[in-house]
Amino acid sequence: MLRARVDRHRCVGAGNCITIAPTAFDWHEGDFAKADVIDAESVEEEELREAAFACPTQAIRIEEIEELLPWQLRGKSAPRRVEKTFMFTDIVQSTNLVEALGDEAWQGVLRWHDETLRSLFAAQKGEEVTATGDGFFVGFDSPEEALACAVAIQRKLADHRRTQGFAPQVRIGVHAAGATQVGRNFSGKGVHEAARIAALAGGDEILASRDTAAGSRFPLSEPREVIAKGISEPIQVVTVDWR
Repeated sequence: MLRARVDRHRCVGAGNCITIAPTAFDWHEGDFAKADVIDAESVEEEELREAAFACPTQAIRIEEIEELLPWQLRGKSAPRRVEKTFMFTDIVQSTNLVEALGDEAWQGVLRWHDETLRSLFAAQKGEEVTATGDGFFVGFDSPEEALACAVAIQRKLADHRRTQGFAPQVRIGVHAAGATQVGRNFSGKGVHEAARIAALAGGDEILASRDTAAGSRFPLSEPREVIAKGISEPIQVVTVDWR
């Protein structure tokens, strides 16, 4: 029998585990930015492993299967180290929007948001790693492609507000780092840092690590030092001016 646990310090509230195995995982009571294990025995072992593997920050630990490696569990190729630029996007205050708009209208907004962002990912050669409920985890081969995509997203949203009256506010984090790739998924400290940078961004903001944005053609703010939850060392970040 398998058991699961969630490292709450690593959990960034992506919600992939809840989407894949909603009877096994749910939001932690009193902290809806964190997932928790509800009933791991309610799903098949493969579904539990799938939910754990989908976590972008490896916050879910499956116990009693230490002898099985992730690629063995999924039948994927062996892991390899890669250099990528990671982007996390997230709709700001999505819960409030659902309450204000109602489920049906919200689904229409979310459908437009997903289709729009996916078209912009493709235009800048971004590879969607996973959808996170009301956002995305995307990998790019270069920082400039990722930053160009982030700018295109914010400009598209702003244009839609001007012409149609409404578009949700989206926060974006961009960070270049080494990571471990297994199949189409990425994991490691760099992914965790990218998710944390995104979580620190405000609505309509593109926040990038300083080294990632260095040399970009887009105007940048002065670097500032931030403390990201769960990361011991401060991170130097800049805001990318997309206007």
